[in-house]
Amino acid sequence: MELDRWMDIKDVGLACPTLPGGSERPPTRVSVSSLQCGHFDFSRPFWGSTAPLATANIVTFTPSTSHPNLTYSVTVPDTTTQQNAGPIYLQIRAPRTLQWVALGQGSRMAGANIFVVYTSASGTNLTLSPRLGRGHIEPQYTDLANATLLPSSSVTDDTIEATIRCTNCLASWSSPSDTSYAPTATAAPFIWAYHTGSPLNSSSPEETITIHTDMGSTTLDLSHAQFALPEHTNSTFNPFALTSQSTAPEQGRNTLPSPTKTRAILIVHGTLMATAFLLCFPLFALPIPLGVKYNIPGLHAPLQLFTLCLTIIGLGTGVYLATTVSTLKHAHPIIGIILVGALVLFQPLAGYLQHRHWKREAAKSVFGLDVCGLQGFGKMEKR
Repeated sequence: MELDRWMDIKDVGLACPTLPGGSERPPTRVSVSSLQCGHFDFSRPFWGSTAPLATANIVTFTPSTSHPNLTYSVTVPDTTTQQNAGPIYLQIRAPRTLQWVALGQGSRMAGANIFVVYTSASGTNLTLSPRLGRGHIEPQYTDLANATLLPSSSVTDDTIEATIRCTNCLASWSSPSDTSYAPTATAAPFIWAYHTGSPLNSSSPEETITIHTDMGSTTLDLSHAQFALPEHTNSTFNPFALTSQSTAPEQGRNTLPSPTKTRAILIVHGTLMATAFLLCFPLFALPIPLGVKYNIPGLHAPLQLFTLCLTIIGLGTGVYLATTVSTLKHAHPIIGIILVGALVLFQPLAGYLQHRHWKREAAKSVFGLDVCGLQGFGKMEKR
């Protein structure tokens, strides 16, 4: 029925209240769509007014090209916006072919508030597992999230649908979580992930999960996800059942590397560093202490510089990977940066000074010990 089609309340079978003295109130003109979507409270005067529409603005994104029916949605009540605190609603719809699916608040795994959803032990219900992102490792379960899985959540033959009400998702849950933003943020960061496989069928929120098959991140305009919270609602109220989505869906963009790319970078990094410290540095230096005739300027020095270049490239891949997966502050990257920095700055100079000292004195010097020490420390760090 068209939105501009109007009729009297009497015409749709609703009794008109009478005015004092027995006279009947004149018929009120309302839209048919309002009668379908809204409600009237005849205990209050409403001459010339229409019913409040039971609608919600919802922001939705579909990030995966391989799973077009995987969708994530967010909506925020006006009461939360007014108070800058309170519940927000999240919904995840995914095919049953996914073992688990997750939505996180944040631009990266480290410090993110993450909701992981998978089928429960019965296989007919869902388990909600709030977790804290700790970097590019399995997120850790937390009981700090004030989040509930609404009764409207469901599992069918083809689809799982999780509707989540979270009352403290506008702020970080606790360290290491550092995610917080306003309820009207125009670029609220979210991350998503899923793993393809057989159902977990676990009711434990601490269930171990396998690394994601795919992942990514996006930003959402929450100012387009506002709705007026109807009166007399309870904690099981589901705004996604109000069937109005006034904003265009937003596309999640992959700003994080895929697991395949991550593994490839990790293999390149490990291969380069292992080749440099366990093979090239020792082999290219070993002939000298063994007394083998060895052209130092023409052979040893170029080979060592070549190995140093391998080390620098390996450092670059490691820093890129650590930055991408938010592990740059971990011990391994820090030690690696210090070690390679020391090699680049001191090893060529120490090697040159040791060579000059050997030509004059035919003996070892402290500079030779420095070179061996740096290379030996590099081997220990690789272990």
